[in-house]
Amino acid sequence: MTARILPRFVSLALLLTALSASAQEQVLDPAAVRHRLFSPGERLEASITVGLPAREYLTAHYNLNVGVAYNLFNTFGLEARAGYALSRHTGLARSISESFLNREDKKITDELEDMWEMGAHGVVGARWAPIYGKLSLLADETAHFQAYLWAGGGLASLRRQSVIQCTQVVDRELGICDNRTSPDDRSSATESYWRVDTRMAPVVSGAVGFRFFLASGHALRFELRDWIFADQYRVNVSREDWEAGRESGEPAPNPGLTHLVQFDIGYSFLF
Repeated sequence: MTARILPRFVSLALLLTALSASAQEQVLDPAAVRHRLFSPGERLEASITVGLPAREYLTAHYNLNVGVAYNLFNTFGLEARAGYALSRHTGLARSISESFLNREDKKITDELEDMWEMGAHGVVGARWAPIYGKLSLLADETAHFQAYLWAGGGLASLRRQSVIQCTQVVDRELGICDNRTSPDDRSSATESYWRVDTRMAPVVSGAVGFRFFLASGHALRFELRDWIFADQYRVNVSREDWEAGRESGEPAPNPGLTHLVQFDIGYSFLF
């Protein structure tokens, strides 16, 4: 997972630089960098951001964050973010859980990777915005923007609901592990009997983004952000032991990292 994601972020950073440099060549005023619409240096900044999943596999996250930042210079600032992610299993994860209980070839199996769902979280990071430019939109209109990189870390609460460890099998043939009132309607369930684990864990976050200045003190932000934390899951789980109430399996020796990649859309007000 890490080997696939990190090269993509490096490529995105290089693409960001190339696109921003190209954009500066398309300005109406050759002195675009000097003629700033707004200078954020030495100002406080408050923001609100909504994050949408850039890709979905076994879980999906919809993130709401608030942030406070101080811009030490026009190109550099420190920011603290806190928020909560509304998360869920995707249709693929639900399909796996429903088909697992009736499979005779899956009596001893491994838990799935990347099943942790992020809840409350907070991070502190640095934002570096070396590129300021102006884009020509209409005949007399231009858009002032900063392109930036963001990196930081903090803590997150994580929750993991298994798709193979059921504590109370209701219907093995139909793969039901909850108290639904209708066998064909999973939304009628008010309680699930799949194993749930929770933990607090360090989280690292990185982003590439653009900040478009609307007027003095107002800006829209667009980011591609990655939330990264260590994965944990069990291997060699015996279904018979687990369903009999006996602990089974052992922690995976090399679980790797989980990446939650999101598109963020936000608004900032600079005091």
